[in-house]
Amino acid sequence: MLPDLLPLVIAALVGLRLQSWRHGERLRARLWQANYVLVLPIAACYAFLSIDVDTRLVAAIACSLAAWWLTVGVSYAYARTVARTRPMVGALTFIGAFPNTGFIGYPLAHLAFGADGLRLAVIYDQVNLVVPSIVVATVFARVLTDRDAAPAAAGAGERQASTFAIARRQVLLSPPLWTAAVLIALRATVLHDPIELAALGSVVGAIVGPIGFLLLGLSIPLHGFDHGRREAATTVGASLIRLLVAPLLLAAIAFATGTHVPRVLYLCAALPTAFHALVISRLHDLEPAIVRLGVVITTIASVTAVVGWVALR
Repeated sequence: MLPDLLPLVIAALVGLRLQSWRHGERLRARLWQANYVLVLPIAACYAFLSIDVDTRLVAAIACSLAAWWLTVGVSYAYARTVARTRPMVGALTFIGAFPNTGFIGYPLAHLAFGADGLRLAVIYDQVNLVVPSIVVATVFARVLTDRDAAPAAAGAGERQASTFAIARRQVLLSPPLWTAAVLIALRATVLHDPIELAALGSVVGAIVGPIGFLLLGLSIPLHGFDHGRREAATTVGASLIRLLVAPLLLAAIAFATGTHVPRVLYLCAALPTAFHALVISRLHDLEPAIVRLGVVITTIASVTAVVGWVALR
């Protein structure tokens, strides 16, 4: 597996080096857009057209969705218990509740479980929380800010409007989402049997890894951390929910229902905190520095664990 790891490690190191390049931000934005508009829809085509849909798959996905929603509830309960302010409640909930199922999830799933793993990771990402997670996060942020006894005047409404505009644009102008919707309709009405797309799967697998790790290197924050002991401790607690409690909840639901859940879905449940949580926390002043710390902790831990496991097996 070491030959498979080497291009990914190189891509991540190149991304880290390019952070200091004066055009690094522009490169990251363009790569992100290309990944979102081209690579993810192609991955969706491969996954939805080639997967064999049966009752076992539906049951496994249903367990995964139930575990994800339960993780949202556990994250909120933890945040309410340990946080002293409402913004901190939002930040800790975001860290625990929302995984990076896209540009981190796809390459890690492919690295650990090959083309079959990538296919299920795409399904998990596109089915999401049924409602796109960015919409769930946006509504949650709006509820928190609307409860403030003394809203921060004019700027608060503008920030909320901006966040909902982002969420609406994410849904209405989302190539992966609409691709998935069309493909689900096709599989439900016309294409009842899977199509052999092994060659496309190999191409997608070869692309998502290097692009994902290059984006990881370009995106992961490297400096500017200044947190007190209590803030760091509560952030670590939320990170443990994201990385450990979430897959354990999935295991518990699978055991209780007697459902076989493929290993890659446990990996998907344990993915690091999503970057969109950081964007929304900034727009709503929900302790973005804390969310940033959670993103860094969970991303480094998750990527290191998967890469190490693949290297040693």
